Amino acid sequence: MTDAQQLFDYARRQFNEIADDVERHFEQVAGQLKQFVPNQLRTVPTPKRLPPPTTLELAQRWISRHKALTYALVAFVVTGSVGAIVFAKSREHKKKRRARRSASGARTDVVVVAGAVANPLTSALYLDLERRGFVVYVVANTSEDEHFIRAQSRVDLLPLHIDPVDPFHAQDQINRFTALLDREHQAFDRAEPHRLNFVGFIIAPDTQTTPARVDSISSEEWSNALNAKVLNTIATTQLFLPSIIEHKAKILLLTPAVTPALRLPRHAVESTVYGALKGFTSSLAAELQTEGITVSHFKLGHIDVPSITAKQRREGITTPRFKPTPLRQLHDSVFDAMVSKNPRATWHVGRGSLAYDIIGSWLPQTAIGWMMGAGRRPNIVEQVKEEDLQGSAGSLTWEKVESEA
Repeated sequence: MTDAQQLFDYARRQFNEIADDVERHFEQVAGQLKQFVPNQLRTVPTPKRLPPPTTLELAQRWISRHKALTYALVAFVVTGSVGAIVFAKSREHKKKRRARRSASGARTDVVVVAGAVANPLTSALYLDLERRGFVVYVVANTSEDEHFIRAQSRVDLLPLHIDPVDPFHAQDQINRFTALLDREHQAFDRAEPHRLNFVGFIIAPDTQTTPARVDSISSEEWSNALNAKVLNTIATTQLFLPSIIEHKAKILLLTPAVTPALRLPRHAVESTVYGALKGFTSSLAAELQTEGITVSHFKLGHIDVPSITAKQRREGITTPRFKPTPLRQLHDSVFDAMVSKNPRATWHVGRGSLAYDIIGSWLPQTAIGWMMGAGRRPNIVEQVKEEDLQGSAGSLTWEKVESEA
């Protein structure tokens, strides 16, 4: 081996040693740096892209930037909505509800009213129907009822004498009524003939009775009440059913609902009559549903009947704290139910009707008794006069109940 070759090998060994020392030094420095540098600085996360803002977030940002304009828009919407509701109510109140007429101007729509003829609420109802352009037939069971109807001196308000006790005479009267609907009529000579259309059968029985304890009600009183208020109503409805089905007439049942809903003591007869009529109309509605005939139950609350109100003022009876529902609302609701294609099955008319119906359905009897003040004034209902109980669906009994509530 020559000297040059030895020198070259020596230089290479020295270079490798120096390189190894440098590499070990850098590894040592790197290890020390790893001990002192935090982990979060060693791994830099990849920046995440934020999702686009939603519509709600954009709306919130816009509202936060334009608070004054937002308040103005909210105030405008609220006042506009209230104004629209008031306008709709006023327009509904001013809406003319009139029965249809023929080309010659004659009346064509027929309504039959069955119930308490002399009841102020019932008499106000059939008089209003006659004023609206209906031919109104009122079922009269006695000669006194027939005389009362004729005393109203209305051309298109006619009595229809039907005595359920005499089925042959009653059927004869129904046949005459059916023949009246089937034949053509002329308003005057050379006028275009027209037919009558049976549009509504209104049942308005007087379900109210004198308050009494169950143990003091005789079997004769039970029999009279059920015969006069339930069986007569069912028998009269059965007589008119063929004509109702043929002409697709609406059936309306009007009953006071406050006392039966609350199940008050000393009102067993009234609650029993109400329950019987409600069960009858419910079953009848299910049977007539296939015929396309609707049965509507009007649950009446406190209604202001002018004749009853005037009588109470003359007798010095204090007026209730809360204003009752005007009688016109009942008349408008009855008209709407008869002319509507799909009327509701249940109508709540009168102050307290819906509220007491809900209370009586959900609260236990003990809670209702506590609300009515049972134990403080147990004779509150006995203070009502019998003639007031028989007077109207807006009778004094309801006012006493509502004043206690």
